[in-house]
Amino acid sequence: MSARRSTRRWDRLAGPAGSAVVVLLLVQLLLRGVVSVAQLALGAAVLVVVALVLGQRFVVPRLGHRPPRRPRITTTRVWTCPLPPEETLERIRTAFEDLAPAVRSAEGCVEVPVGSDAAFRRRGTGSEFGWRALPLLATFRIAPSDRGSEVAAEVRDDLGWYPQDPGRLVEDEINRRSAALIERAICATGR
Repeated sequence: MSARRSTRRWDRLAGPAGSAVVVLLLVQLLLRGVVSVAQLALGAAVLVVVALVLGQRFVVPRLGHRPPRRPRITTTRVWTCPLPPEETLERIRTAFEDLAPAVRSAEGCVEVPVGSDAAFRRRGTGSEFGWRALPLLATFRIAPSDRGSEVAAEVRDDLGWYPQDPGRLVEDEINRRSAALIERAICATGR
């Protein structure tokens, strides 16, 4: 058990100790004239650019696929439609045709993913492109009922892992867009 504790302690010290060694090495190289300040600055700039490119390519998509620590922001609604389930399913699928490559359907269910977590992270809420990329997942389940069919809609945010919960502004926008997606499906089913 004590070996495990000492390993954990070493893991906590390895980062700061490694950083201290690198700084001391760089100071010695500067003092001895092996590298100049300009070379050091250029090397640091290149490292920052490489880290940003690798972060955009590998880290951002990975964080987008990690599940969040918080509960999802969800909007649900159930309504009846006078049409048979197959026709209701087709009408909902058609209503979201402008998202054609993304719309997935299975027996009695239509899923409509909207936006992109990676694009939302890259663009942020400070631009129109970022807001358009706000990721949502709408699921419509259709079941037969005595009056035609019953549609159960659930729209939730599709945000991946973030260090903190989304702000009130993002939450309000998710709720607004969720309600709009559900209204679009209700209009398509003729209710």
